[in-house]
Amino acid sequence: MKVTAYRVFGRRNILREAQHAAPSAADLVAHNVRGRLPRVEIVLTTPQGIGELTTRAESSLVPGASPRALDKNRRIVVRNARRVFGLTTATRNGVLILLNVHKLPHSDLLSVTLVHELVHAMQFSRPGVMERHLDRVRHNLDITPMSRRELRSLDRHMAADEDEAYRMESALTPQLNAYAA
Repeated sequence: MKVTAYRVFGRRNILREAQHAAPSAADLVAHNVRGRLPRVEIVLTTPQGIGELTTRAESSLVPGASPRALDKNRRIVVRNARRVFGLTTATRNGVLILLNVHKLPHSDLLSVTLVHELVHAMQFSRPGVMERHLDRVRHNLDITPMSRRELRSLDRHMAADEDEAYRMESALTPQLNAYAA
């Protein structure tokens, strides 16, 4: 597991905390969540960095998007990244977890966010999840538009995955904090 920073200046303490907590959080999630933990890269960055890295990862997974569609997707991701703590997306080699440093002022929030995003990383190893993710990416990049019915189905699956991540977050974060203390 690799933990780095991208376009983040003056936040070395949160990077050190993430490097220290990530292996423990990964072990805890791997033992308590169904699935297999893929190769994970964790990057602490800003909302703009989340937009850049997400678009880069998704365009490498699904080639053929126009520059206009890539720019539109990047702008949408940046807008949404301003209000989220983290984002998990697939890459060719595994999973990329992007953490918004502007939303993580102290280690308690870092622990919660790490557990939540690592649960999403585990979900990518389950049957059908990667295919649904690729379908959503193709739709977002205007490569293969989806019907409203297909989008609603994807939204239902995404909501179920999000519910599981919140449940596991509330169950596992106290264990992680007790272990780290």
